[in-house]
Amino acid sequence: MSVIKNVILDWSGTIVDDFNPVLAATNEIFQHYGKPPLSADDFRDKFCLPFTEFYKKHLPEATMAELDAHYHRAFKLLQTDIEMLPHARDFLEFCHAQGIPMFLLSSIHGEHYKVQSERLGIAKYFKQAYVQVIDKRKTIHELLAVHELEPAETIFVGDMMHDIETAHHGGVVGCAVLTGYDSFAKLQSVNPDLLFRNIAGVQDYLARHRAEPNDHPPIGTVGALIYNARGEVLMIHTHKWSNLWGIPGGKIKPNEASDAALRREVLEETGLTLDSIQFEMVQDCIQPPEFYKKAHFLLLNYTAKTSQEQVVLNEEAEEYRWVSIDEALTMPLNTPTRILINHVRSH
Repeated sequence: MSVIKNVILDWSGTIVDDFNPVLAATNEIFQHYGKPPLSADDFRDKFCLPFTEFYKKHLPEATMAELDAHYHRAFKLLQTDIEMLPHARDFLEFCHAQGIPMFLLSSIHGEHYKVQSERLGIAKYFKQAYVQVIDKRKTIHELLAVHELEPAETIFVGDMMHDIETAHHGGVVGCAVLTGYDSFAKLQSVNPDLLFRNIAGVQDYLARHRAEPNDHPPIGTVGALIYNARGEVLMIHTHKWSNLWGIPGGKIKPNEASDAALRREVLEETGLTLDSIQFEMVQDCIQPPEFYKKAHFLLLNYTAKTSQEQVVLNEEAEEYRWVSIDEALTMPLNTPTRILINHVRSH
C-alpha cells in the first residue's frame, strides 16, 4: 500500500457523535407519517446511504422535499449538544501538523455543517468541505480530479458501508471506523482496506506509514492514438501534463490485461469504444518534467479506431479536438505523445 498523503473524512459517526439527534429527528418524521419509532438497534440495522434509498423503502408515500423540510426543522433543535467523538480533534491536529491535506465528504446539510463546525472550531482543518452530497460515489472522482489527488495515496475514513463503497469506486484506500452508524458485520461485508475501532487507530496507522519508501516501481499505463472514420486523430487537453495536448489513457489496474485497461480508460475519459487496437511501442518515461508530479511510467502505446464522433470528456480533461496527424504535430504536445506520433508516421 502506498504512503498516504491525503485524507478524506466523513462527518457523522466519524468526526462527530450525532447518532442520537439523527435518530430522534428520523423518529419525528416516522411519527408524523403514522409510523412507529425505530429503536437504536433497528435504526442501525435499517438506515443506509444514500438516505434517499432508506426513505423510499420505509416512507414511500412522502416526497423528498417534504422529508427534507421535516428532518431539518427537527434536527436544528437537536444539534446544539453534538460533540466530537473521542480522538477526533487529536486526529485533525495530527494531520494538520504533518501537512496532510484533509477534505470532508458528507451528506450533512450545509447549514448544519456550518453551525456544528464553527461551534466546534474545526472548519479550518479542511481544505474543502463537500457537504449535502446525496451519493458520494458521484462526487469522489470530482474531488480527486479537482485537487489532483493520487487515489492510491488517498484514504477515505468513514463509518458506513456507503463510505467504503465510495472509496472502492474512487480507487482510494477505504478505511472503516466503528464509532458510528454501521456495525462491524455490515462494514466487513463491503471489504474495507482498513478497519479500526476508532479514529485513533487511523492516526496510529498514518504515523507508522508516513516515511517515504526508498523506491517506487514503475507505473504501467496505456494510451492510444485514436483515429475516427475520416482518418483524424483525437487530441485531449489536460492540466496533468502542464496543460499540453496528448492522447487519452491511464493506469493499468492489478490483474488487468493491458488491452482491457486501454478500453476501460478510453471509455471513462472520452466515452469512446475502440476497434482495431494495435500495439505500437513502449516508452520508459522517468520523471517527465511536463507531468504535474514526479513519477516513473512505462507507457504502453497503441493505435486504435472508433466509429464514434461525439466525445464525452470526464473531469480529467478540459477539451478535445479531432485533427489530422500533421496538424497534431503543430500543437503544443506533451513529449510522449509527440514521440508516439512520430513513430507512427515513420512506420
